[in-house]
Amino acid sequence: MFTTALARIRSLLAAGIVTGVIATAGTVTLAAPPATAGGPTLVPLVTFFSPARGDYFTTSQSAWTCKYFRLAGCAPDPLYHSVGIQGHVFNPDNPRPAGTTPLYHWWSPDRADNFLTTDPNWAGNVGDRKTSGHEYTLFRIEGYVPIALPAGGGMAFYSYWNPATEDNAALATWNRVTGYSSPAAGWGLYRRETGYLLPPESSTLRRCQPPMTTPNHTSDPWSAAGNHVTPWLAEHGLEDGDALRVDATGEIRTDFWGNVKPVHGYSWQHAVPGYPAPGEPPYSLIGSVTAGATFVSGRGWYEAGSWFPIVGTRDTGTPSTSPCLLYEAAGLVGGRFQVTINDNNLSDNGGAATVTVRQWW
Repeated sequence: MFTTALARIRSLLAAGIVTGVIATAGTVTLAAPPATAGGPTLVPLVTFFSPARGDYFTTSQSAWTCKYFRLAGCAPDPLYHSVGIQGHVFNPDNPRPAGTTPLYHWWSPDRADNFLTTDPNWAGNVGDRKTSGHEYTLFRIEGYVPIALPAGGGMAFYSYWNPATEDNAALATWNRVTGYSSPAAGWGLYRRETGYLLPPESSTLRRCQPPMTTPNHTSDPWSAAGNHVTPWLAEHGLEDGDALRVDATGEIRTDFWGNVKPVHGYSWQHAVPGYPAPGEPPYSLIGSVTAGATFVSGRGWYEAGSWFPIVGTRDTGTPSTSPCLLYEAAGLVGGRFQVTINDNNLSDNGGAATVTVRQWW
């Protein structure tokens, strides 16, 4: 993570490094070769938007991503504001890992358009020029992405085109659940890019995932009412780099006629647009943060105010495992984790979920 909290003394576990490429059940485990440039193995890919230019701009350049993370000495840009983190890529300053493809960044000054793609038809060397309606110059390689789905998971990402503004956009968060999470008005899907964006490197995230280590803290059970948003009181606070896993039990009354639903939801049901978390099970327990962002294992990144799944689903028997949540403060303090029910009308709900949060730091 990109900020360091000193309010608590945190225990860290040393992490081993896996090298090589290992094929496993349709997935691959990738590791970058030793970095001759001395930079990090993975770098974040962040999207920015300029209302004045109508231009979406996704990049791993540290001179830009530092604005998202609000690092000291990194001033906001007057034209572009941050949209959000999309995922991580292998550092373009390091040797290209086996099993990956480059992520090309083209720029058209005539259109004021940034175009990010893995399309081999747009392969080239920095400085090359191509014409597609207007002339584009290959500005830089943003990084390398694994072609096959990594064993540790990955996020598909997509290219979009807006004919009215003649602008390209490349994001993972506009199409998280096909048919339920759609791009902004005026944008259409151009192509699904080859490869996958990667989860962040985090010791707390690894400790939260199987084989799970003992959490630093487990909260006492607390009640989350079905008819409003309930903040987690977080006895030890919520700080940058914390990992959470939520467990919940109970049923929610979803109307005045007494219909009830389990807080886990059913995997075969998907909330439509207009619900807090489209595509996720309706009436299930969901979460968000009030500042910063959250990485949800198996899903991707969610910015502050965006609702995401926090418990597994329950069709029969024992519920499936809850996802790990990794908190990114993005240079902000005072962010809180909160929960509610995935319902477009909370006012007629009743009942409550009993919630327990396990926390790693």
